[in-house]
Amino acid sequence: MYYKILIPVDLAHRAELPKLVSAARQLTSDSPHADFNFLYVDDSGVHKAGAPYVDADKEKARRQDIKDKLLALVRNLVPEDLHCFCHVRRGTIHEQILEEAKKGGADVIVMMAQKPGLSSYFVGSNAERVVRHAQCSVMVVRD
Repeated sequence: MYYKILIPVDLAHRAELPKLVSAARQLTSDSPHADFNFLYVDDSGVHKAGAPYVDADKEKARRQDIKDKLLALVRNLVPEDLHCFCHVRRGTIHEQILEEAKKGGADVIVMMAQKPGLSSYFVGSNAERVVRHAQCSVMVVRD
């Protein structure tokens, strides 16, 4: 049984979240001691092309807006008796997932992956990188 679950969320694919929550709940056997940590990674500044022109106050407001949206989604899907936490990080998606898992002591990462296609032979997916480098178990949920 797992007690610390990290669930990376892509707000562009909100329809996937119920599948992730369902898979995570099965892994915890609905233990009241389980912590569900939802993570959104903002990768918009990865190439830093616009970084010198971003106002710090606007960036802080943007992060809070993202966190509020994530909290609203989570409240609708997770029963109130479960411990839920929402995190927003900025950077490369797979690196931030791995760092959050390590920092938070995750027992398992539950994440979605696209069905592999020709492009995945040239550019690896985030799920693939997380599976390869995670120091904890990783459950990949497919569509």
